[in-house]
This record gives sequence, C-alpha cells and structure tokens, in this order.
Amino acid sequence: MSIRRARRWGAALLGATLAAGLLGGGSASALAAAEPVPDGTYLFNAKITFGDVRACSGALIDPNWVVTAKSCFADGAAAAATGAPAETTTALVGRTDLTTAAGVQRRVTHIVPHPDRNLALARLSAPATGVPTVALAAAAPAATETLLVTGYGRTATEWVPNRLHQGSFTVQDVTAGSVGLAGASAGATLCKGDAGAPAFRVGAGAVELVAIAGTSWQKGCLGESETREGATATRVDDLGAWVREQLADVQIFGVLAGGQLTYSAIDSATGDLRANRQSTATLGFTPKAMATLNENTILITDTGGTLYRVDVTGHDPLTFTKANLGTGWSAYDRLTYDGYGSLYYINGVTNQLYRRTITRAKPGISDLTGLVAVSTGFGQKTITSPAPGRILGTHPDGRLLSYRIYGDGPGGWAVSTLAATGWAGPTHLVSPGGGHYYARSSTGRLDRYRDANPVDGSGTDIQSFPADPVSTSGWSQTLLSARPWAGLVPVFGTRADGRLSYTALDPVTGTKTVSTVSTQTLGFTPRAMATLNSDTIVMTGTNAHLYRVDITSHEPLAFTVSAPIATSGWTHERLVYDGNGGLYGTAAGFLRRYRLTKAKPGNGDFPAWPVYDGNGDPATGFSLPTLGATGRNRLIATAGSKLVAYDVDADNVWHRTDLAATGWSDMKSLVTPGGGHYYRLDAAGGLTGYLDLSPFNGSGTDVSAYVPTAGTSTGWDPILSAVPYDSWPDSIRRW
Repeated sequence: MSIRRARRWGAALLGATLAAGLLGGGSASALAAAEPVPDGTYLFNAKITFGDVRACSGALIDPNWVVTAKSCFADGAAAAATGAPAETTTALVGRTDLTTAAGVQRRVTHIVPHPDRNLALARLSAPATGVPTVALAAAAPAATETLLVTGYGRTATEWVPNRLHQGSFTVQDVTAGSVGLAGASAGATLCKGDAGAPAFRVGAGAVELVAIAGTSWQKGCLGESETREGATATRVDDLGAWVREQLADVQIFGVLAGGQLTYSAIDSATGDLRANRQSTATLGFTPKAMATLNENTILITDTGGTLYRVDVTGHDPLTFTKANLGTGWSAYDRLTYDGYGSLYYINGVTNQLYRRTITRAKPGISDLTGLVAVSTGFGQKTITSPAPGRILGTHPDGRLLSYRIYGDGPGGWAVSTLAATGWAGPTHLVSPGGGHYYARSSTGRLDRYRDANPVDGSGTDIQSFPADPVSTSGWSQTLLSARPWAGLVPVFGTRADGRLSYTALDPVTGTKTVSTVSTQTLGFTPRAMATLNSDTIVMTGTNAHLYRVDITSHEPLAFTVSAPIATSGWTHERLVYDGNGGLYGTAAGFLRRYRLTKAKPGNGDFPAWPVYDGNGDPATGFSLPTLGATGRNRLIATAGSKLVAYDVDADNVWHRTDLAATGWSDMKSLVTPGGGHYYRLDAAGGLTGYLDLSPFNGSGTDVSAYVPTAGTSTGWDPILSAVPYDSWPDSIRRW
C-alpha cells in the first residue's frame, strides 16, 4: 500500500472513532515530538473546551470568532449543528503557557459548521480584545511546502501539557477540501486534542492560515501504539467568501415582486455586502408586511389578511417553509420586532399602533399574546426597531422619528425628532440594533447610517456614508426586514463574600444564557447597587461610602473599583437608575433623587434633586424592602404585600399607585430593565419573571407571571441590579 493510500484510509478510520477516543481523555492534550512555543508567540491559538467531553485546538480569525474542527462539537452520535453548542463551551485565546493568566477566556455562544468540511466557526461571547488574529491564506498549499502546526494536544510524554506546542509538517498532497501532511522531522505527528489546530505558513513576517488539523494516525503520541504516519487537515485558503459571510453581523431578509425571498449579509463596521441571494421558490401569496424574529424565523402578512411564519431552512441556497398562523391581519401594513419579545404593527387605515408579546422563538398564533393598542397618529412611511421597546420611523414629510413605547395610557409612549428633513426618500428603513440603520431608496440604493447613541432621542450624532453605501443599486425588494441583534436582560449581583456576579437572561424564554461569578472581591461590604450601563455600577457600602465599579470583562467577570466617590452620607438601603439620568435611593424612610451627568461619574457628578420624605404615604413612607426603575422618573417597589408604582412629574412631585394589594411580600429584590419586564427574587433565592403590558397605565391587572419561574431559576444573589434598557453605552447586546 502506498503512503498516500495509507494516509487516506487511516484518516477516515480515525475520523469515525475520534469522538470516542477523546471522551476517554477528558481534557485532551499537544503535538508529539514537538517544541514548546515561546511565550508571546502565535497568540491567535485557541484551546477549546467542549463541556466535560473533549478539548480541541483552534485559531482566532476575528476578535469575535475562532475556527476549529467541526468534530469538536459533536455530541455523541449527533453531529454539530448551527446554533448554541450542545455543551457549555469555552475558548481560551492568547495564552501560550496555560499556567499563566495571559490572554482571555470567552464562552462560545454560537457555532456555524461548514456544510461539507470538518470545520466550524465558533462565536465568542465578547470580543477577544488585545489578542492578535491570524489571516486566512489566499494561496493553496503546494506539494512539498512546509507548514507549521501549533496545538494544545497530547505529546509523546505528556497527557495534558501546559504549553502550546509546534511542529513542522510537509504537504504530501492536496485535494479540493483537504491537505495531506507528514512530519518534517522524525516523530512529528498530531495527537488527540489537536483537532482544529492551525496549520500555517510563515514568511516575510506574515502568518497565513492554510488549514486546520482534522485526523491523524497518532504515531508517537502518548498511549498510542500505531506505527503508521501521516495526518489530514482541512483547507481554509479557499473558504474566504464563506467565512466572511458567516462573520457578517447584519442579516437582511426581503421579498421580491415575484414572491421570492431574499437574503443579504452585511458587515456593520465597513458596510461591505458579504452575501446577496434569492430563493428559487416563491412564497405563494402576495406579501404585505414582514418582521424578522431571528436568523431563521420571519413573520409575513399577505394582502388577504393571513399571517404566515416563514422558517428559513438554509441560507445557501436560500430555502424555506411556511406555516399559516391565522387571519385577521389585512389592515396591518407595517411590522417590526425589537428582539426583546415585542412585535409592533400599524393599521394602515387608522394609523393605530399595536403591540403583541412573542413568547417563543418560533411562535404559533397562541404565542402572540398581550395585545396592547398603543395610540393613533402613527403615520410613518416605514418602521424598524433599533432597540428594546423602540421604534424608528420615517414620515412622508421627511422627518426621522424615534419612539419609546411603554404601552397605552398616559405616558405610554414618547417621541423625539431625530431629523426634521431629508428622510422622505427612503422606501424602507431597517435596523438590527446597535445604532446601525439601513435605508433603501426608490432607485434600489442601500445607504447606511451610524447612530452613536440610538437611545438618547437625538439625531445630531447620526453619521451617514453617502460616498460608501452598501450598494448603489440592486435592491429591488418590495419588503425588507433586518434580523434583530439578540436581546438580553443583563443582571449584576453581589455576594456576602464581596464577589460580583453577572447573569444574562433571554427575555422571551427566561433562559440563562450567561452566568458567571468573579474571582476577585469588591474590597468593601456592599449595601445597595445601581447599574448605570453594561460597564458601570455604583454601589453604597455599609461604611456609607459611594463607589463606582467598572466592568472590564463580562466573561470571565472582572472589574476595577474606584476610590470612594463619596466618603459620607450614602446610607442608602436601595439604589436604582432609571436609564435616563435619574439615580434614586432610599435611606431612613426618605426617597432621594440625583441627576446623573456622566456615563462614568465621579465626585460632583451627582447633583441632588429634591428629597422626598414620604409625606402623604403614611403607611410606609419610603422604607421599601425593594425598589426598581421602570423608565424615566418611574419606579416600582413592594410595600408590605403590595406592588406599588411611583412617578415624579415635571414639577418634581411624586405620585404613588397601588398595582396589587397582595401577593408581593417576602421578597429580597425586585429588578427591572424597563419595558414592563419585572423580576422578583424570593427568600429562597428563586427568580420569577413578570410582564406588565402597560407599565405606566396605573393598573396592575395587566401584570402576569412570565418567565423564568422560581422553580427553574435559582441560586440568585441577595442584591441584584439590571442594566436598564434605556442605558448607553451597551457592550453586550449582540446576536
């Protein structure tokens, strides 16, 4: 048998048994007969841990993405599938010596397996800032070329080495999707744990990723008796277009006049169009309005009033199925979804805005609940949702309008004019979130805009790119809709030992998507806390000091603590921020209000407003066991067994409304990011979610238990604080 045939046969055999072999190794280990990589070298390398099942190697190709072997994410007999990995998965990048604290560790939130090759992209929970990436090679590997391979797998002498290892390999042969490798020096081979290891060329100071390790005979690896040599790696040099499409963070769906579905992928940073394709099949009905819920779910109404759910089954080629959800939608000609459970739609005859709550990722008609008739007067030409509870719309008279929607009734919504003129031309306006807007003109041009703060009600910070649009032509869809960046409810907490916790909830399902605890401690005993934005918390201590805590990393959770902003007078038992410049606290039965003037406040950045002593509220004053902020100058609290709401009017006068007379006692905390999402922490440490359809209407009859439930969501810290939906900056809301 020739060496070439032996390698091919061996690679296939190993591929069938790789997962089983790794299961026995636990934290699999690097290259046999290899040299340790010097500290600080090839920092793009990644060690990937797939639950307690296996460990693999990989390479950081973008601050948000790692490439590795698809087989790394196989769960038993189940192959890796697009979406969240089947096991809790982490990627450690930038750490040559695993015994040090160099580099960063991130959770893997999403994987994209290649359809035909043993390769997958793994999205990190947050960018691996400060760690260099490796570029994909543009030239194919050539026979006899020497490539360097680095990995964290087993060696000839170590089962679980603590260092990244390297070895030189010679290209034996090249096929359309793979490359055969042989050790360039005696004994060099790939071992378990090296699946996904980068194989790259180094020349003229540049490093290019050519392939990633896939299979090997493992001759010379510790515990192996195989005598045959050789390995197979998966080529990446010809996957540039596919990789760039997966890395694009803006996805826009559309419908053509002929009924075909379209799909486009755009890089938000550059505006580059990474993919643009249409389905062969047609919808089979005449569409009227559409809203994208997630990467594979769209709601579309037809001119006859039927609401369909369109399930995207593939992006390349673009394929889909559809389900009839029901009738009665004929009047509604504008739809949008905010990613946080709220579907908005407008009656084209009355210009009435409605909102429904979506309770499943792939809803049926029974999962569109909680109908709220917000108000009339919504005559926008086109609408989109740029953030939770917000609508952005263009008016026929040229205005660009931003709405904050809380529900119906007094104070149920507010509007800001971002631009008085210039927006009459776009036929469509779509936004995935994050301050990225895309406007389609009647000539088929797609322009892009960047809003530095999409929740401040101002348009002075909107940047346009007239000389650099996404496309100057070609956008002929009759409908367009952007996939919203996934919503999260971020909650920080403190523990008795001074550690900080961070948890992120899915507001639609109540699922914990992130749950981390810091290793460091605050250095003081916390008493109350208020989260200002995703990176900033203010806390009072039992010493009556006020501190600012700056979050430097969410996963793992890390922070710095400022010197006390104030060293006296901060005896607050409760502290909340309304996301709109109002910091509230209770102390000794008084309610205190402060005007916040900076995202990162220091001493002097908390000018006081009036102090409220509870006069007119003799039952409790402001000795409240819990306190949350639902919006600008709006609070929610418990008083005894009651659920109560407070608001402060333009004359700085406070008002109380009792929402529920009983059922709200024995609570440790009540937190809310706004938007009618309430989360109550009971004495046993369980968290229950509630949804208030109209949090400003003065009624509690529309408050109902939602997700999560205390029985399924336990272990929460006694002091909790949510990031307000209205706060900015926000570094954690991503798809």
